Amino acid sequence: MELYLIRHADALALGERGVTTDEARPLSEKGETQSEAVARALAKRGVVLDRLCTSPLVRARQTAEILLRVWARPELILETCDDLAPGSKPRKLGKYLLKSAGEKLGLVGHMPDLGEFAGWLLGEKKMQIDFAKAGVAFINCADFPGKGLGDLKWLVTPEWY
Repeated sequence: MELYLIRHADALALGERGVTTDEARPLSEKGETQSEAVARALAKRGVVLDRLCTSPLVRARQTAEILLRVWARPELILETCDDLAPGSKPRKLGKYLLKSAGEKLGLVGHMPDLGEFAGWLLGEKKMQIDFAKAGVAFINCADFPGKGLGDLKWLVTPEWY
């Protein structure tokens, strides 16, 4: 199983342009540009996903929608996964992903949860990978995701794109 953990791109702050809740924060113009750059960079590296899952929060969903638009893959359906919302536990997300053994998955989520999930996959209870906004980590799991079953292949920040 190949997992591409993607942190949502830059978003508007609370109070900016009438945003009143964290869940409703949309991408900023910078975030839209970052999302397009992520999509192009992943395509250039030959990444072709079987599934793309996103947190239900607006900024993550918008990041994922831009990835789909740039990739021009209408057959790739965007799935909303509540286990990618802020506050979810690594084991719970791992359990959700068990049904996807052997697939190439993109997961669009938030910090610190993505970082904790990456650390869990790598077997480090207290380790957390620090994802920049629009940062991506590629973690390979032999068959399915589980604690200590992941192998970090690369981690990139938007400056790389």
